[in-house]
Amino acid sequence: MEKIAVILVETYAAKLYIAAADQDNYFMLQDEECEPIKLGLEMGDDHFLKKPQIDATIKVLKNFRKICELYGVTKTIAIASLFRGSKPKNIYSFFDEVFATCGFRFTILTGEEQNNNIYLGAINSFDVPKGIVFHLTADGLHIVQYNRRNILNQAVLNFGPMTLLNMYKMEELGKDNAIAKIQKYVSTQLGDLDWLNNIEEEYQMVISGDYASDLSKMVRKFKKYPLDRDLGFVSSKKDVEFIKNQVLALDLSKDKKIKLINEPRADVFAVAVAVIDMLMEAANRDSAINATNSLVRGVLFSEVVPSTLEKPISDVLGFSVIAETSFHDQANEKHNEQVYNLSMLLFKQLRVLHKLPRGYIKVLRVASFMHDVGKRVNYLQHAKNAYNVILGSDIFGMSHRELVLAAFTASLHQGGEIAMNEWVKYKDILEEDDALAVYKLGAILRLAEAFDRTKSSVIVDISCDILGDSVIMKTITTGDNSYEIQKALEGGKEFEKYFNKKLEIL
Repeated sequence: MEKIAVILVETYAAKLYIAAADQDNYFMLQDEECEPIKLGLEMGDDHFLKKPQIDATIKVLKNFRKICELYGVTKTIAIASLFRGSKPKNIYSFFDEVFATCGFRFTILTGEEQNNNIYLGAINSFDVPKGIVFHLTADGLHIVQYNRRNILNQAVLNFGPMTLLNMYKMEELGKDNAIAKIQKYVSTQLGDLDWLNNIEEEYQMVISGDYASDLSKMVRKFKKYPLDRDLGFVSSKKDVEFIKNQVLALDLSKDKKIKLINEPRADVFAVAVAVIDMLMEAANRDSAINATNSLVRGVLFSEVVPSTLEKPISDVLGFSVIAETSFHDQANEKHNEQVYNLSMLLFKQLRVLHKLPRGYIKVLRVASFMHDVGKRVNYLQHAKNAYNVILGSDIFGMSHRELVLAAFTASLHQGGEIAMNEWVKYKDILEEDDALAVYKLGAILRLAEAFDRTKSSVIVDISCDILGDSVIMKTITTGDNSYEIQKALEGGKEFEKYFNKKLEIL
């Protein structure tokens, strides 16, 4: 796979993202780095960047160059999102010096270009056809309302937590007074967007950016949430208000930091959470789903999968599963696809027996396609390792509960029992019938893999007849499938246990 780097320079941070990419097909993020910079703090009244700021930023970018070389990066996309409303007079000479010393040719994105990338990152990462995305940075707020292939409304507001604190300094006004003035200012700015206050209920709220991820970490910590995963985490309005109140009660001196999160200043994070709370209030939403950094994902989608510029990915779940599996288990691509197809076939054929809702199809799709990904870690325990790999993968288009169920289902593809010491960790996000469902899906997956044991795709179709206390599976083949039938019958007792039918295979 080709290695691509995205370098994003913002007013207060420089960020590096490394992705493995198969051009026109998919990409997968592999590493990221973030370093604070101060391109906005010392610019001065003359609107010139000073030498210490320039030198410090170039030093960070030189280190990014070293990381890119280590990964063997062949393509670098360098973009900047800087100084909304007041561009430094020497900004272009600054980037010329960056190119001369680091080799990175930067493009300064307009607000509209950033919004387009934010939309691309969101629509292609979630099964959310109608959404409103709020991407909050230190000095700006991007708002994008979309309906499938179209952006309906968008805005770029020239404030973020850092700029708000520069406008209303806590050390001068006091914490409570500064927060009150900040809230009033933000409320006024949002109130000017008439369309924001009249968005239909079916538009789901999506939050993006580093502050959204830090908020998700805080909510998970206080709720003792079992899955350490930012992408797709849903925060309720009540969750956000609780974190806001907890953080605002802290000492918010500039030198204070909250241990759990990446933001180095507690006061900045406090204002960020207050702004997110106000966004939920303005949009009249009870919950928000975390997209991590949809801007960067959007840049990668436009570069690696340019077809998304014309039409969003129709199956985001399938896209991400193929990307993850290709990285972990590319040698078995044909086998994985065959096990997936047979699993889907058996799920449909046995519907009258398993009686599982259609929602479990997502679970089986991921578990079947990724059942062997653990082999890259260790073959002898690859079913157990598949469980861990799936939990740690960036799978789009499914909830955290569905991801956990897929991991457990994959862990059963060679038989066995659910690891109850793991299952109890997730009891608060699982449902009462999920354990039995996982056992049924695991039995289906075990049969599907057995039906391709020689990895030759010899079985092209299966028909299931339910007669009395038996299920008779008739296989249609292109050759000798005796070994496949032998391996499938080894799971007969397991099938009988969960489907209450004896298994016969012809």
